[in-house]
Amino acid sequence: MSSRAIPQNDSIAARFASDPRLWVLLLCAAQLLLWTAIPRFLSMSLPLDVVTNGGIPWGNQWQWGYFEHPPLPSWLVALWYDALGDTGVFLLSQVAVAVTYVFVFLLGREIMPAKWAAVGTILLAGVYYFSIPTPEFNHGITELPLWAAATFAYYKALKTRRTAWWLALGLAAGLGMLAKYSTAILLAVIVLHALGSARQVFKSPGPYLAVAICLVALGPHLAWLVRNHFPTIDYATRRAGHAHSLIQRPIVALQFVLTQILDIAPALAIAAIGGLLTRDALRRRALDDDGWFLLVLGIGPVLLTAVIALVSGLGLRTMWGVPMCNLAGLLIVRFGRERWPAASLTRIAWAACCVFALMLVAYVLRTSVVPELAGKPSRTQWPDREIASAFGAAWKQKTHAPLRIVAGDGWLAGLIVVRGEPMPSVWTNASFAQSPWISLAEVRVRGALLVRQITRRGDFAIPAGFQFQGEKDFAWPYEKKAPALRIAWWILPPGAP
Repeated sequence: MSSRAIPQNDSIAARFASDPRLWVLLLCAAQLLLWTAIPRFLSMSLPLDVVTNGGIPWGNQWQWGYFEHPPLPSWLVALWYDALGDTGVFLLSQVAVAVTYVFVFLLGREIMPAKWAAVGTILLAGVYYFSIPTPEFNHGITELPLWAAATFAYYKALKTRRTAWWLALGLAAGLGMLAKYSTAILLAVIVLHALGSARQVFKSPGPYLAVAICLVALGPHLAWLVRNHFPTIDYATRRAGHAHSLIQRPIVALQFVLTQILDIAPALAIAAIGGLLTRDALRRRALDDDGWFLLVLGIGPVLLTAVIALVSGLGLRTMWGVPMCNLAGLLIVRFGRERWPAASLTRIAWAACCVFALMLVAYVLRTSVVPELAGKPSRTQWPDREIASAFGAAWKQKTHAPLRIVAGDGWLAGLIVVRGEPMPSVWTNASFAQSPWISLAEVRVRGALLVRQITRRGDFAIPAGFQFQGEKDFAWPYEKKAPALRIAWWILPPGAP
């Protein structure tokens, strides 16, 4: 689009059009700086998913799989924590988001003018999944850049027919599956798109090489699954739940779809404020190949997930949609392309900045202000160092040996493990099946500390041989209205028979 199409009253449009990459860079910088610094400053303890099952305590064991999840996020968060401490954990999430922005922009630049590809990327600042949930690094956040990379590689493979892009797709797919099995939804949508719009690619070796690379990346994890009787599949099925009646199924599916629409609502508002989104945008008559690509890859995963739930009766969790909204901004821009000459880039930029700031404010309120007013501490406001220090000292006093194994639920035991120096091993729920890196022989030689929050007393049975030591109270750092945190503890002395 020529500069003559830029509205005269658009004060920053010329600078935006001159180098759209700068605006994507600014978005990435703001994401990395603000969404790392503010959560890090407000947090005393680390987020739930970073500490509990699938987080640092498991990642430090370097397994090819864990009973709840595939291993890639656990490895990454353990590495970044070892390298940069608490800051590394929060930074890792924002690196994942920033990399996603880059791949979305690269894809958009292939489909539309770079200026509008940048707008489509900036609109993602108005998608819920790119803001408030991101400080808690988990499997969904890990998927974000891998889905974006796979989508970009697939587009380039279709357009160039180059083998390298098929190999890149296979690698991104394999890593995505090592992050979370729901990546299979994206891969299924890619196959459906290829069957419908690019069937000729199946006559080339590219797709089969992609499958081969994906399987190579997944190979060790698949072997682990077979050896351990597929525990992650059982866990995923149990966590999803089941909509038993035929009446419940469409309700579950519709709720999932509507939730994803609500999650991108701020992005739609930004586009509307900028004059990019009108009713006419919903009345497009025909789509070219690129428009169809965005529509299928952008909306397909959400719809396919809903259809699977409708047919199978499986329940759905709304946060499974985290990586499914990557293309929301590009879709909005593409469907509003007839409004490009009249749209105001200044209003879009200012609206995006306002939404970005509001998301930060909402995060602060949710994690710090509201819990303090309600007297219910958030997960990032636990006295974790005090807890770890107290039980480490108590263990040493009782046993005169280093603390090597901590048993308990993933959260409480994980807090002690993460803050331990040196870091002990976690024995999740005192279960050898859930912590295969712990053996009975090792427990007998090294002993173990077992902890349990009083209000969670029925979570798991205390194994034989553990000796009850009493209870310890801990004051909350900020939530003075909340009753003291009371933790019961047991020890199995080293060398116990």
